[in-house]
This record gives sequence, C-alpha cells and structure tokens, in this order.
Amino acid sequence: MFDCLCSDVYALQQQLLLLLRERETYKQLLRCRDELAQQLLDLLQDLLDSFPQSSARPRLSKALLRLSRSSRLHPTCFTLTGMEKVGEQVAGGAFGDISKGLVGGQSVSVKIMRLFNAEEDFGREAVIWRQLSHPNVLPFFGLYYLERRLCLVSPWMENGHVLQFLQNAPPDTDRVSLMLDVATGLEYLHGQHVVHGDLKGTNILVTPLRRACVADFGLSSIADAMTLKFTHSTVSAQGGTLRYMAPELLSSTESSANHFESDVFAFACVCYEMLTGKPPYFDIPRDVTVIFMVPQGLRPKRPDTVPADDSLWLLLEECWQAKPEERPTVPQIIQQLVGPTIGAQFSQATIDWDETFSARCRRSLQAWPLLPSVAVIEREIFGEPANVQGTVPPISISPWNSHSCRRLWS
Repeated sequence: MFDCLCSDVYALQQQLLLLLRERETYKQLLRCRDELAQQLLDLLQDLLDSFPQSSARPRLSKALLRLSRSSRLHPTCFTLTGMEKVGEQVAGGAFGDISKGLVGGQSVSVKIMRLFNAEEDFGREAVIWRQLSHPNVLPFFGLYYLERRLCLVSPWMENGHVLQFLQNAPPDTDRVSLMLDVATGLEYLHGQHVVHGDLKGTNILVTPLRRACVADFGLSSIADAMTLKFTHSTVSAQGGTLRYMAPELLSSTESSANHFESDVFAFACVCYEMLTGKPPYFDIPRDVTVIFMVPQGLRPKRPDTVPADDSLWLLLEECWQAKPEERPTVPQIIQQLVGPTIGAQFSQATIDWDETFSARCRRSLQAWPLLPSVAVIEREIFGEPANVQGTVPPISISPWNSHSCRRLWS
C-alpha cells in the first residue's frame, strides 16, 4: 500500500510540473488567492517534504515562494498550535527575545519577534528557511502567534550557543572542527544564494551530538533571500552586528550591503571568538571607535598563545583582507581547515537531523489535510466548476521515529 501511495503522490507531482511548464497556466496559478492559493501552497509544500531529493525541487520551491509572495499566505503547516511557554526569557537580541516552549510535550526554542510588525510578510519570508536543510543549519519547525506577536519555532538546543559550550568544555576541546562545522553550514547557505548577514558566536548553536549549527541567518538577510534565490544576486539587505562587520559595511565612503565576502570576514571573527572566548576588539569599549578604525585597517589582535606563523591565524588574516575580492571563498576556507597544517576533521557522529526532520516533527504534532487532485486544481485555476473529484492523502515520509526528535528535545 505504501508503494501505491508513493506512486500516487509522485504522479501528482509530475502532473503539477506539467502545469508549471505551461506559461499561461503558471501565470494563472500565481494569480490564485484565498482558499485556492492556500490549497496550492499546502500541496507544493507537501510535495517538497515528500520528495526532498527530487530534481523537481527547484521548480516547486520557486512556485511556492512566488505564490506565497503574491497571495500573502504561507503553508498551513507552518502555523503551530497548542504551544506552552516555559519559564522566563532566556536570551534576547536585536530582533527578538528567546524563550523555551513546549509543543506536543516537546521542548522548542521560541523567538518572539520585535521588529517584524507585518507578520504576514515575514511569514512568507520564513518559507525560505523551511526549504533549507543541512546538518549544520538549524531546522525550522514553524510559526506561532503568542500574545499577538509572531514567533519563530525551532529545536531547543540544550548545549546553548558555541561560546557557552566552550566556556564549560575541557580546554582540549576540538575548536577547529567546530569551526569546520560553521564553515560547512555557511557553504550550504551560500550555495542556496542566502547571505547570513549576522554571523557571530551567539548565532552558532551546539547540537546534542556536539556539532555546531548556524542559526538566525533568517533575521537579518532572509527578507531579501527570496530576491537572491531568483536573481542569483549575492547581496542581501544590510544588517548584522557591528563588531563582526567587514570594513566595506562600515565605511562612510562606500555603500555596501551584506554579501558572501562579508560573511567570510564575520566567520573569521567567530573563529577568533571561539579561540579566545572574547568578542572582536574586546579591548576597545566604544563602538564608534570600531566603526572608524576597521575601515582604517584595525583587526582583532593575535592572542599571545598563538604563534605569528600559525596556519589557522594566517587563514583568519586572509579572511580579514580589506578588499572583499581578496578574501577566500568558503570552499577554499574548508579546504584549508581540513588540510594537514590545521587538521580539522569532519564529524563522524550520526547527524542530528536530515532533510525530512522538520516535516516529520510537524506531522507528529498536527493532522495533515488531504491534497486536492491536479485535475481539481487546474479547473479551479481557470474558474471552471470542479466536476472532477479526487484527493490524494499526503505521503508518509517515513514511519515516525520519536527518538530522532526526542534526542534533540530531551
């Protein structure tokens, strides 16, 4: 029966792809609103969840994102219900406050947004985050509305951010392999045309398997990530934290937004922070001095414990080059990190999550609607009576294994 169901959903995907290849039908699809648009968004997201490695993924993702933008809606499954807030605020930042919550008896991280008043706009942008999946990128569970404020829900990381983890870890903890985790997550984001825009130690979380994963890339740059995805641009809206910013972002004579190369500059600042336990320019109390001096050539000071010819330090200095084009790319950084002189090692541990993780967790918490058939959708798109009936149940991605999520949430 599972094979038949899988075959039905695959056939549904192929039929929908045929519609998307027809220019006029595609235009009509993007004009859909209200209930029909919601059905289409739910169908597209379910197909993306059901076939995470499909070659059709880029086309389906593009259709989902464009329809979300035009209809001002997002897939129903993004909106979580029945969440319980646990305790007081545990952290805060420029974009929101972080609290611990419970959904379906499982612990989650709840970021209560402060800056995004146009909730439906940010809900659409969160569609980007949902399509990203990598062992070194924090998964996205969904949206929740708490006291009329939008919340972003993701797995709760008991180990906290990487600075907290290293502060309590033994002195011989393998820091360079954690740096490699960060670089690998950043490489994935750049490969998806997403600029992080606010890379810093507190935005790097440590998983239960003690791997580093990148978080909060959505908050400073995801608002432009949709444009990036479809224009293949490498620039996002400017945001970020001052002491991690590249000189071109601080210069009064240049007008620059975050880009891949500024992420590389910030990555080196994160590595410095992981080495020393201190933020960049910790010995300079005034931010205005940093703003003025970094474009003049100021860089974090080499710790006394690190030799001047140390390979890792030389790599950080390359990442801090004044001219963006002279900085290494993230793949080049990874190549140097795993080389014989630095010797970082990819984690051999089982991954904390795979590409189906977010979908499986959500499906364990809420019912899933039946999918309309393509024949029904096509008739409704063109305003014809939907005489052809039919629905397809959503495919079960895999038997729900609560251990895979509970290991994160316990």
